[in-house]
Amino acid sequence: MPDDCLDALSSGTSCAASLGIWNRACPGSNRADPPATGEPPIRLFHRNSLRLPFPKTLARIAALACWAGMTAAQAAGALPGTLWHAYSDLNNPEGTFATNPGTGQSRWLTADPSGTPWPDGSRYLTRDYTSQGSGGDVTRLVVRRISDQAVLMDQAVDGYIGDHVRPSPRGGNQILVMWGESILEPRGPVVYDLDSRRLLYVTRPSRTPDALSWLPDGSLLRVQPSGQISRVVLGGAEQPVAAVRWPEGRVPQALHVSPDGSKALVQLAALRDTGSVSGADLWMMNVDGSNLRRFTKNDLVAQAFWSPDSKHVAFVKDTGVSCSDATCRGSCALWVAEATAADVVAVKASGDAQRIPLRRPNGSMTTVGCPAIAWTR
Repeated sequence: MPDDCLDALSSGTSCAASLGIWNRACPGSNRADPPATGEPPIRLFHRNSLRLPFPKTLARIAALACWAGMTAAQAAGALPGTLWHAYSDLNNPEGTFATNPGTGQSRWLTADPSGTPWPDGSRYLTRDYTSQGSGGDVTRLVVRRISDQAVLMDQAVDGYIGDHVRPSPRGGNQILVMWGESILEPRGPVVYDLDSRRLLYVTRPSRTPDALSWLPDGSLLRVQPSGQISRVVLGGAEQPVAAVRWPEGRVPQALHVSPDGSKALVQLAALRDTGSVSGADLWMMNVDGSNLRRFTKNDLVAQAFWSPDSKHVAFVKDTGVSCSDATCRGSCALWVAEATAADVVAVKASGDAQRIPLRRPNGSMTTVGCPAIAWTR
């Protein structure tokens, strides 16, 4: 291994960032693969290394261990699909990005950070909320084709449509959204048809609303604070599925059914007497409500996303989840863990989750932050 490659890896940056430097310092290398077969073995101590200051030698050894660990983890299975996010920092512009979660390669799509893709990645929707005062509140919805940015739809909807818009997995123009009369009023999940411009399913807005998620066939799974679980067929009857007891007196905040339709993640929040959130975590269950188990154990979960192959779960860990009655500000980060995991803490020392690499436009490496938006095919 050339010395300049070792220097890149031992530059004091994080492991993910070092791999980005490795790519630039070692042309032809692949950050997901070890050196090609046939290259001479790496010698940690050779005559040239004796001329190096001892701390730098140790740094190089640590860097090699970091590189080997990262490549071994990636060789076990690269993360599939495209991760959508609106993370920005001083070296990353504002907007919506589509990122390869395995390599960190990223594509900037729009300056609007609210871009929400369809599951097939063919188009995306942006929101623009305005208050009309006594005239009411309005949310403008614009749908664009990704390939050429052509506007496919542009319409205004009365009221406030919040974050986490979820288009139907069937590829139509039906969207599941959280709607309220204004940004200050309680919200509830509704299904809105962009083609007919009408509501197909409505729940009552509430401070503790029901949680819904698309099933692969275009129907919906609904969970209620009472523990009732049902399947909603748009235009048809609502079918009871099961009744469960939520743990520790928690209430559902969000629901995420896996793309293969077998599992569901329920984001359950603990509330103070005042109604503010004291913490939130994810529980995993079968879609029939059986085998409920705790998936995360940090009480800081704000969002969650299934990988397209249903084998991994990405989630936002946000210190702002634990709100006081005055503020919910905090810092946040995106983590990913295997769907079979349990009691995930998501800190470096725990080793039960990992960060997702991100290459900035200037070539430097970091990890994906938040807000995250979707994980598509």
